[in-house]
Amino acid sequence: MLLDRWVAMRFFANFMLLFAVMFLFAISIDTILELDSYIAACKAAIADERYASLWTAIPAAVIDYNLPRVFQFYAYLLGLCSVAAAGFTLAQMVRTRELVAMLAAGISLWRVGLAMLVVAVVLNLVQLVNGELLLPRLAPLLVREKSAILQPAAERFEVNLIRDSADRLVLARSFDPATERAFGLLVLERDAKGAATRRVEAREATWNAERGGWDLVDGIAAGRSAPGSGDAREVRIDRREPIAFIETDVAPKAILSRRFRGFAQLLSTKEIDTLASEGGIDRADATRLVGQRFAGAMVNLLMLVICLPFFLVREPKKLLQASVFCAAVAVPGLLGSLFLMAVSLPGIPAALGVFLPVALLLPAAAWRTGALRT
Repeated sequence: MLLDRWVAMRFFANFMLLFAVMFLFAISIDTILELDSYIAACKAAIADERYASLWTAIPAAVIDYNLPRVFQFYAYLLGLCSVAAAGFTLAQMVRTRELVAMLAAGISLWRVGLAMLVVAVVLNLVQLVNGELLLPRLAPLLVREKSAILQPAAERFEVNLIRDSADRLVLARSFDPATERAFGLLVLERDAKGAATRRVEAREATWNAERGGWDLVDGIAAGRSAPGSGDAREVRIDRREPIAFIETDVAPKAILSRRFRGFAQLLSTKEIDTLASEGGIDRADATRLVGQRFAGAMVNLLMLVICLPFFLVREPKKLLQASVFCAAVAVPGLLGSLFLMAVSLPGIPAALGVFLPVALLLPAAAWRTGALRT
């Protein structure tokens, strides 16, 4: 047990170190490339007298924008950092002849790999919790533009025409994601031929999740109907009355999913299912997004099993060639699996297609496991 804990601690320490280095590297590149946007956001904050100078505003802007992205980067880099951490840990043990000592004591090399695999399982379980609890809460911060940095409220944006499940058309002059309020809301109800039958306008509207619609402020409903002559070209507004609520499945998350690409994948499983039922995304896409969480964890573990034999060697040797081979297998394998899980495959159901990389990697993992000499 002491040996297992020691190997697990070294693997976890290397994982955290690699993750921190890669995250800081990504932040540095983003800050350099988007420096003008950071400076513009900082000048706006200084103009509002929330910061005294650029020297204090720029570090705050970098932290404000990138700190929530730690959890998003964890989801993206978990598989790659696990393989890299295993390589670094085993390379250190080969250099210090620790693997030779273990073999001399009658300890299998797979026991070393098993300790790392247990830690990797825990890290992937943490990712499942991250995807279900943390990322959904941070989703509005993760999809904001650079212009919203250091702003006390989320940036508003215009809502273009959205058709709901009842064939209504919904649009708004602006929408506030933080308060889930729409300003200048307009809803057009239509008949079977697509002609507008009622027009609902409101100065302001707040989403009511319990009732499944929008509570309206200064809402007015105007109805249109044809006169008795039967001439469809002659229509008139014959009803105009106040209205306090309009039912529609165009919810705030549906608006955000249409506005920001990738917003849906930040939501929890329950929220993704609700979003699909509201028409925010296709049901097949929702199935893939939910399946990716479990298939992705399995791919991460299988890729670690495939790559461990590159470094679990019985005799000390230089591992440069093994590192190159490992990178040549791990990087295309992880990226290819991500691609297969994300795309729609012709003739294959979404629930089955998302687990196709797992089915392809299982034989390779079994072969690598049997080929290990220990």
